Amino acid sequence: MIELRNVHKAFTVKDKKNRKPKRIEAVRGISFSVKPGEIYGLLGPNGAGKSTTLRMIASLMLPDQGSIQVCGMDTKAEPEGVRGKLAFLSTDMSVYDRFTPREILRLFGEFQGVEPLTAERRGLHLMDRFGMGDFADVKVDGFSSGQKQKLSIARALLHDPKVVIFDEPTTGLDVLTAKTVLDLLRIMRDEGRTVIVSTHVMPMVEKICDRVGIIFDGQLHGDAPPRELLQRFNVGTLDEVFFQLANGKEA
Repeated sequence: MIELRNVHKAFTVKDKKNRKPKRIEAVRGISFSVKPGEIYGLLGPNGAGKSTTLRMIASLMLPDQGSIQVCGMDTKAEPEGVRGKLAFLSTDMSVYDRFTPREILRLFGEFQGVEPLTAERRGLHLMDRFGMGDFADVKVDGFSSGQKQKLSIARALLHDPKVVIFDEPTTGLDVLTAKTVLDLLRIMRDEGRTVIVSTHVMPMVEKICDRVGIIFDGQLHGDAPPRELLQRFNVGTLDEVFFQLANGKEA
């Protein structure tokens, strides 16, 4: 389970005009929870605070105020324990170009405390599902961005995490592979995992997410099932909800 209570995060940056330091409040009092067996869609435009929130949940960044708990552990007090229960797949698909997928899976298995052969077996099983079983011993430097994304997903799930955070999981993937990823998300939900998905693909959100939260200007709006959110704003699509929030219209 994931639970955020009144979370705040600010950064000090230099003003572009006068080069003086100024404080930017990226996240302002966000609270929500995600239960096991639930897919939560966390949405928002660039710069709204969405990525900052995801990084704080993953314990890669600490909140200034408030608390975040993952599987009963506080991200401030037990960051290593949190990371052991969580998989975080970001839009950064960095993989070692000189390695093969088999070598990468074994290496990251060791990093995550998984026996190498077990890590290899789990990773190659996922790669087979993505249609990449024949590429297990091919160096990554020749892979397309979509192939690297598939390998990144397999790598992120090696330690059988209870909580999964996917930031734009279908970026760079063809239609068939994107469907495979969505099916995988549904399977993880059915297995009782806690899943957060961040994406700009609104039809995908409406299809697979049990609840949706939309971040604008560091604050959370919505936090409801997609259908309920559409009814609340009296619109037909989540895109229209975005437009209303951008125009300052809160339901």
